[in-house]
Amino acid sequence: MEADVALTLPTLPEQTSHSSASMFFWRLRHNPKAMIGLAIVLLLLLLILLAPVISPYDPNDGDLKQSLVPPSPAHLLGTDKNGRDILSRLIFGARSAVGGALLVVLISEVIGVPIGIWAAYRGGWVDELITRIWDMLLAFPPLLLAFAVVAAFGPGLEKSAIALGILYVPFIARVVRGVTLVQKELTYTEAAKAMGYPSSRIVFRHILPNCVSPVIVVTTLDIAYAMLDLAALSFLGLGVQPPTADWGTMLSEGQLVLLTSPWLAVSAGFAILVAVLGFNLLGDGLRDVLDPRQAQR
Repeated sequence: MEADVALTLPTLPEQTSHSSASMFFWRLRHNPKAMIGLAIVLLLLLLILLAPVISPYDPNDGDLKQSLVPPSPAHLLGTDKNGRDILSRLIFGARSAVGGALLVVLISEVIGVPIGIWAAYRGGWVDELITRIWDMLLAFPPLLLAFAVVAAFGPGLEKSAIALGILYVPFIARVVRGVTLVQKELTYTEAAKAMGYPSSRIVFRHILPNCVSPVIVVTTLDIAYAMLDLAALSFLGLGVQPPTADWGTMLSEGQLVLLTSPWLAVSAGFAILVAVLGFNLLGDGLRDVLDPRQAQR
């Protein structure tokens, strides 16, 4: 009798949470795109954390006698025009590339998630006004508007990240708004309203948790786009300023000597390619893992 009763007991929340987590990691392990992307992202994080340990030279130490030395055992990827080791600058450049992109996405989410939920939940003229403002911003490429903002307020990584972060707000806000429009019409939300729960509780207890999965996916994809945009700004001299190691700046320096010393531009370009590819693969894989219906289409 006790065994029969135990079998009829409802599943505890802890058990349900543990089962969901196990299913997530099982799907993640069996998704090649997600695993390759995760491996690249983890490698980038290790480079950021261990840069002073694994870097063979100081990234800003240069010897003009060693200017534009081709790859050799002493300098595996060669040196730049100032005699600085390219491999060391690539390793330290991951900090500005990934760190700047994370700052861009953080700013966009802090602003965009609340605005997206508020616009969809309130509806009416509020939703219409905010949506029209988004459409106006989306009519212009974020990078083009970032050029204008950075040119007006001066170059620098922080200013570039803030400008791009504000311009990325419509992308995340539209995703959150779409999820909120669906969730607020479901039965459990209507029941919560009928029971007299305040809007704050409905938003934080019911709607916001359902926005986490799409926000995670959009975050990884936006990081890739932000890395490209920041690299473009640095390439044009509006982003990270010398002598700080940065992939976009290295690419700009390399294109001046591309025909005679191609290793500088090729190394920086390949680093950007691999990093962006990693975050894109991780984003696509997480989308399939978090929403298996997408993978079946």
